[in-house]
Amino acid sequence: MKSQLCSNRLTFTKLALSDWELIRSIYSNPTLMAHIGSTMSEEAIRSNFEKELAPWSTDATHWLTWIIRETDTGNDIGLISICTRDRDKLTAETGFILLEAAKGKGYATEALTCIMNFAATTYGFQKFTAVCSEEHIASRRVLEKAGMTLDKIVPDSTEINGKMVNDCFYSLER
Repeated sequence: MKSQLCSNRLTFTKLALSDWELIRSIYSNPTLMAHIGSTMSEEAIRSNFEKELAPWSTDATHWLTWIIRETDTGNDIGLISICTRDRDKLTAETGFILLEAAKGKGYATEALTCIMNFAATTYGFQKFTAVCSEEHIASRRVLEKAGMTLDKIVPDSTEINGKMVNDCFYSLER
């Protein structure tokens, strides 16, 4: 598997040991986690991080994660991941988190489109899914701009910071 991919403005590098501080800062940041879930303890972040460093294939149960960087500056701007959800129909769930300074520039849509194209071509994924809270309008727009369609909204599906939120389930078939 390629350890680096590129889109028009972004470079994607497979998660490496040197990315620990970025990952720790993302998953312990209440603002970045506001629509995803509660902030995580350093121990939980470390456990997930170590799993995601392992070799990946469509049979893996952990996420394949890339760090997203601006190609021009080399600045870290977030992460994007895929995880196999159905091996028979080769379905991958996608997820992404961008740092505050990178939001509103079209980076998330560019990243999601690039990674889905790569995963379809390289691994043969036929379907992509994503879940986000109903109130997270920016993420919903990104999913729709990348070609995903809203399949259903499930009321009171996920607890985020002590509050039950509705989840939106999106998909895109190739």
